[in-house]
Amino acid sequence: MRRAQNSQNELRSLIEYWRAGNGPGRAFTTIHHIPAREAKWGGFPKKLDARLKEMLRARGFKDLYVHQSAAIEHAIEGRNVVLVTPTASGKSLAYNLPVLDSLYQGYNALYLFPTKALSQDQCAELNTLMGHAPDHDDTWEAQVYDGDTPPDVRKRIRRSGRLVVTNPDMLHSAIMPNHKMWIPFFRGLKYVIIDELHTYRGVFGSHVANVIRRLMRIARHYGVEPVFICTSATIANPKELAESLTEEPFECVTENGAPASERFVCFMNPPITDPAQMRRQSPVSAAGSLARTVLTKECGTIVFTRSRQSVEVLINRLKERLKSDRNSPGLHNRVASYRGGYLPNLRRSIERGLRDGSVLGVVSTNALELGIDIGSLDVCILAGYPGTVASTWQQIGRSGRSGGTSVSIVIAGDDPLDQFIIQNPEYFFERSPESARIGPDNLRIIVEHLKCATFELSIRDGESFGGFDAEQTREIMEFLEGHSHVVQLVNGEWKWCADNYPASEINLRNIADENFVVVDITRDEPKILAEVDFESAHTTIYPNAVYQVSGEPYRVERLDYDERRAYVRESNDGYYTTAMHYAAVKVLEVFGEKHVPPGRIGHGEVAVTDRFVGYKKIKFGTGENVGYGELNLPELELHTTSYWLELRAEDFPDLANDPTQWARTVAGISEVMRTAASLKLMCDPRDLQITIGSVQDDSWLSKGFDGLTLRDKDGVAHTFDGIAPPSGQAHSSEQGRVGPVLYDPTIFIYDRFPGGVGFGEGLYEDQRPFMRLALDLIQRCPCDRGCPSCVGPPEDSGSVKDSAEKILGRLAFVN
Repeated sequence: MRRAQNSQNELRSLIEYWRAGNGPGRAFTTIHHIPAREAKWGGFPKKLDARLKEMLRARGFKDLYVHQSAAIEHAIEGRNVVLVTPTASGKSLAYNLPVLDSLYQGYNALYLFPTKALSQDQCAELNTLMGHAPDHDDTWEAQVYDGDTPPDVRKRIRRSGRLVVTNPDMLHSAIMPNHKMWIPFFRGLKYVIIDELHTYRGVFGSHVANVIRRLMRIARHYGVEPVFICTSATIANPKELAESLTEEPFECVTENGAPASERFVCFMNPPITDPAQMRRQSPVSAAGSLARTVLTKECGTIVFTRSRQSVEVLINRLKERLKSDRNSPGLHNRVASYRGGYLPNLRRSIERGLRDGSVLGVVSTNALELGIDIGSLDVCILAGYPGTVASTWQQIGRSGRSGGTSVSIVIAGDDPLDQFIIQNPEYFFERSPESARIGPDNLRIIVEHLKCATFELSIRDGESFGGFDAEQTREIMEFLEGHSHVVQLVNGEWKWCADNYPASEINLRNIADENFVVVDITRDEPKILAEVDFESAHTTIYPNAVYQVSGEPYRVERLDYDERRAYVRESNDGYYTTAMHYAAVKVLEVFGEKHVPPGRIGHGEVAVTDRFVGYKKIKFGTGENVGYGELNLPELELHTTSYWLELRAEDFPDLANDPTQWARTVAGISEVMRTAASLKLMCDPRDLQITIGSVQDDSWLSKGFDGLTLRDKDGVAHTFDGIAPPSGQAHSSEQGRVGPVLYDPTIFIYDRFPGGVGFGEGLYEDQRPFMRLALDLIQRCPCDRGCPSCVGPPEDSGSVKDSAEKILGRLAFVN
């Protein structure tokens, strides 16, 4: 208790020190104070079983928060409800109490969580709560049913489970296709709990909506109509999303009755460290310095970074510097890293350490953004803006649960969106969170789930499915019968007639099924270190890559691509690696196209090919580049939808006559457009990707992480920022001189989801405001000639900012 009080006093002193403009406080652009909030009480719902009221009083609950009371009342009275309140506001009690109430009546419940970790965490909490319930029996047990559940336990859950905790993937691929083995469970199904509703957006959410459609077909087949209880972090359209996901009417509860301690939210813009290039101190470096400061004050701290690589770099740096701090002996052993890819036992041990206080600080990706119980933390540091208002508040909410003062610090990077947010704090503090959108009636998705639905229960001829009426559904079934021969019409019913298992061929998250396993062969006894998802493997565990686990580096000696295994040894080379790759885009189908002088825009379906060409070696500590290596990995292909802007060189002769200036201008415009697109669409910028190419020739021009390659009208390749075009891509330079005018480049902005979610159409339909927003971002940037926060670093050859502003000005005010 005394240590906690001391850390609180130290934290308050730090806040005053920063508010006075001292130390890192000099770089703070705002310190926003959120005062403590008193609780609002709503009473125990009248229809809640008296035994549960007795249990609550015995555990010290004199009352329920107003939002808990309202949500429970809606659920018990049979109304679907979506509850939207901040983290640590008691949402789990709001859905667990109606479930416990229904257990007294002999009913069952299905819990859906987006991750395995959250399933385990919430299952343990539910079982603890049930242990206090009067008159409970042995059937009152919540059990996790997922890919890690042993076969004998699965069998027992199917036979007698009443509270099944799972994820949408398992419901889709294992439970519903085998619903005949779950008959007692489905016949007693009263509640379906969908936690973290805001995670079900885009293509994943569209798939899950169809999973829910199939679930409701099965439930109605067994004569039940379950009540949905959904919970979410703050989003702009919770009721709309819940109703789109389930196709059921909902009551929405948004009034938050939970108390909260005071919080300070600070925005920090790190100082410029390279005036020539106008580059700032990296947010990871700034976060490391702040974390060291607060950890030495014994303040529980979480640092969020935007990539797994950043997690490993920061934890390595943090441990090394804490180890050398003589005033805090052993403190380096109390910090840990947490991210996807770590083995479950390592993640669980870190979670336990955070709860019991043995782990004082943790560096994480957004893997800890969801509601896993990680105990009481005082400080939350965000190394880079997370991408959305909603996600930022979710991460900020991971601190401040102890009842004392808490501090959250958002550190901007050079990224234009980071700079916009950090310099316009009113946008963040006054703007409502983003909306979550899904498209469950996407034809490709519907067709796949109709296969699954037919496998589960024959579809009556004349039955509709989702947003498709009976006639449209019949057309799809006839297509499946005539082309793939997997269904056939028998006595008025469409029946599955193939040998395969359709759900096994559909991945809800559009991630390759087979993860890569990382095997440590440093010692005689090989051991599995981690797992890496299929796509990430191409940029993290290629041959000679340095792969890090908890800050410890390992060099990849061999990658067995076919067997999905990477063999590594401990490394003491003193550097880590980062992959270089680029994308080429090919237009498959044009949905719409029009002239917007001096350009041409369109949107449609595209194929994006990702090519991996090399890697850089980055020295630990200094961040300097100490070498390169080549890569030869299979390409990855993505079919999605895109918006594009084609710029004709002949319309800009004063710029296009200089190939270098033209290339950098186009690249600068693309960066500003991505920022403007994410702001306009209110989406995470990581949901969008930019590639510069050509609608005529997908190999003509490409923009990757480190460079830009263009061909002039004679076919000669020009490379900028150090990356040469891959062999076989460039035309021979022996064709002659460099042409004075480059071909017409096209800037593609595409969805990073297979199939796309329609972002491109939104930009296409609202072209002029989109361009005006991009122009405004350039004009509001305080730099003179360009910087990483708008169009990229300034160049000696001329002002990219001026030329980009000139082009966007013409596009923004086209007649």
